[in-house]
Amino acid sequence: MQNTEILDVKQFMQLLFQTSSFDFYEMVSATLRTDMDYQIDGRWNHDFFDENEIDTHKLSDYTYLSWSLAKDKIFALIKGKKTPTVMKLVFKMSTVNLESLLHATGSSQNINDINGIHLNIIFQNQKLNVTCSVSYKNFNLDKSLEQEAFMQFITLLKSYNITCNQ
Repeated sequence: MQNTEILDVKQFMQLLFQTSSFDFYEMVSATLRTDMDYQIDGRWNHDFFDENEIDTHKLSDYTYLSWSLAKDKIFALIKGKKTPTVMKLVFKMSTVNLESLLHATGSSQNINDINGIHLNIIFQNQKLNVTCSVSYKNFNLDKSLEQEAFMQFITLLKSYNITCNQ
């Protein structure tokens, strides 16, 4: 597990909600505390979408709604004059991107041995922390994949001049 505190909160939130930088993640869950509490399960609702939408968004390939489809709804819940007192987003890297990461890094890991690569974004007490972790199906001491995923995240932050404590 790799963790960093984001020092440029406003810039990070703009990156998160106003760009496509995180769109390759699926939103597993969201917890929001504003004037009331929201607990959101990110699994996409089969009954809500028609066949054309399922095909267009390739929803059959996913368990959870992509961040690209969820972010406007989440943003609508938190926007306003006051910031949320708590916001926790749990993201899972899409299978396609996980396969690409394994290939690009020359990892010895097999995609069938990995449950997912997750980002936990937690805003609480006016601080923003992001944790990156890899969930394996079997016990694994090799942390190279986790390190590589975290370094890709840090590289993304640096490309937008977002300061963090590593």
